[in-house]
Order: sequence, then C-alpha cells, then structure tokens
Amino acid sequence: MKKNKIVSLFLMLLLVFTLSSCGTKTGVVSYSNYTAIVVEAEGVDQATVTGYFAVLTSLGTPDDLSTYDTTSGDGYLDWTSEDYSVHITFVATYATEKTQTGLYASVYQSPIGVKTGVWEWIIVQIGTFTFHASNLFGLLGDTYYYWIGLLLMTLVIRTIAWPVYAKSNDLTIKMQMAQPELDKLKEKYAGKNDQASQQRMQMETMDVYKRYKINFLGCLMPVLQMPIFIAMYQVVQRFPLTDTAVFGNGAVVLNTNFLWTTLGNTFSFSSFDMTAFLSNLPLAIIVGVTMFLSQWLLQKRQKKNQKRVRYQDPKAQQSQKTMQYFMYFMVLMMAYIALGNAGIAFYWIIGNSYQLLQSYISHRQSGQREEQLRKQF
Repeated sequence: MKKNKIVSLFLMLLLVFTLSSCGTKTGVVSYSNYTAIVVEAEGVDQATVTGYFAVLTSLGTPDDLSTYDTTSGDGYLDWTSEDYSVHITFVATYATEKTQTGLYASVYQSPIGVKTGVWEWIIVQIGTFTFHASNLFGLLGDTYYYWIGLLLMTLVIRTIAWPVYAKSNDLTIKMQMAQPELDKLKEKYAGKNDQASQQRMQMETMDVYKRYKINFLGCLMPVLQMPIFIAMYQVVQRFPLTDTAVFGNGAVVLNTNFLWTTLGNTFSFSSFDMTAFLSNLPLAIIVGVTMFLSQWLLQKRQKKNQKRVRYQDPKAQQSQKTMQYFMYFMVLMMAYIALGNAGIAFYWIIGNSYQLLQSYISHRQSGQREEQLRKQF
C-alpha cells in the first residue's frame, strides 16, 4: 500500500507540474500571447482593445521601437526571428491590426517542415515516405490517396519494430517458466520478515533470474519504440496541414477521402459540428473496439497463465485489478481522441489490428518458443 501511495503521489505531482507548465508566460512571442491581443475590429468597445504597453508586456521588446510615435500613439511594431514574424499596427495607442506567420497553437497544429532540428528531420522523412506511398511510389501516376500512404507507413514501421515485440514476448515466456521456482521461494520465506531472510530470498531470486537469463533491461525495450511512434503520431496530425512541396512535389493535390469521411476531418466539442461528429464517430467506435479486444485478449492469456501459479501474491492481485480499470480508461481515452481526428482514428485502427495479428501469431508460437528456450536452460 505504501508503494502505491508513493506512485499515486508522484503521478499527482507530475500532473500538477504539467498543468502549471501550460500557463501563459508574458514577455515572449507565442501563439497564446499573440491571440490574447485584441485589435479594434475584435473589441466590443475601446476599453477591450489592447493598448501599446499591454502589447509590450505580452510580447516583449520588439525589433525596433522607432517605428512607433510615442506622441501620437500611431505606428507599428515588429517581432521577427527565423521561426516567426509578428506585425502590430497602432492608432492612438490602440492595436488596430495584427498579422503573424510561424506561430501555432501547438506543434500538432503546425505543418511539417516549419521547424528545424533532428526531430523535425525524422518527421519529414516519415512524412515523405507517406507521401510517396500514397501513389504506390509512382504506380498510380499523379493520383495520391492519403489512406494508402497512411496504411503502408503504419504497416512498414510496425513490421520494423516487430523484433522488439518478439524480445518482449521472450521475456514474458521466460518469466512464466521461472514462475514455479519463484513461487517456491515466496512460500519458503513466507512470514520471515527479518533482514537476513529477506536478503537470502533476494539472492536466491536473482539466481533464478540468472538461470533463466532474465534481464529486466528487456522491459525497457518497448520504450525504445516510443520516440518513433510519437513521430508517427505527429506526422498523422500534421500531414493534412502541410504543403506537398515539402515532400518534393508542390503540384500534387492529395486525396484525403476515405469511405464516408476525409482523413483530415477534425471535430471539437468546443465548436460542435454535427456533420464532423457523425463522420468521425464510426471510426472512433472501431478504435475503441479494436483497442478493447487487444487488451482483453492480453489479460485473458495472463489469467490463463496464472492458473498454474500456486502462490497468489495479494499485491499482484491488486495490481491486476488496477490494470483492468486502467485498460477501460485507455480504451475510452483513445476513442475520445480518435473522435477528434479521422486520420488519427484510421492510423490507430491499423495499429490495433496489426497488434491483434501480432498477439495471435505470438500466442500460436508461444508453446514452440517455450520448448526452444527450455533446451537452452
């Protein structure tokens, strides 16, 4: 229980830190600070229009203050860098016009290629592959179907990552093989809470792990996939916003149609659009169903393996219940996110279906693989 409380406290602190970091910082050029500036055409009355000093407080020092006449309050100010440009016009100290380029609400709402760096380069490469895969690398001529590119990109990257999945599956099989011996150790030292007994139990447990070649660094292998999956998520979000010139052919008109919707279709509850909602809803439901099936089959197999376990750790049982609730939460969360973006929904449907196939093949081969591993020990 103490460990669970520590983990819960850590997650709460992480959430508070994340929420606090989302606040608007004044004195810097950002999308939120720019949109907070109210120009005359947007203001309800003169009092709601942003003044000269409020603009400086919000965006910081401009490139050149001499373009603004402090006597009349007329003029303009510019903020420029390699990534953005902002231009604010003033009349009688009040902002009357504002324009900007390069500022976006978030990285997920910015076109691919607008930033620089290694991370953006990786995203551009994945996006370029998706673009060329959209017409089957020239086989479809000048016709580009986004859904084909998205399908091929997801299948290729998932297949490349299969060895990592296989290594994780091997670790699971090894743990199942070692479990009877680990259970005997738990029974052997049950009720012995003195330091000497606990140390002997830890040493004997490590001997079992060593005998079965269980290296818990293997648990971190799936984490190695996370950067590339995050990059893929960004590509799917940003691809429809991007000029195809970034991928080498600006004359192409990308076809984003897919069945009854478009894969660039977005929906938000804040600006409710019934047409967008109904278009994305079927895909979101399919995401939830495929995600639930994948997690349900995984838990079913885990329970089947646990039937062979003689010693049931109460903490492990509680963890399993917690994971079950977490599974339901993840299904609902993914379905909700998929509802907001048809492209993300289609991408997750492909990924979840592929994961079901992986799980089925691994389950079919697990018995044969276990025999191979037993011969090694």
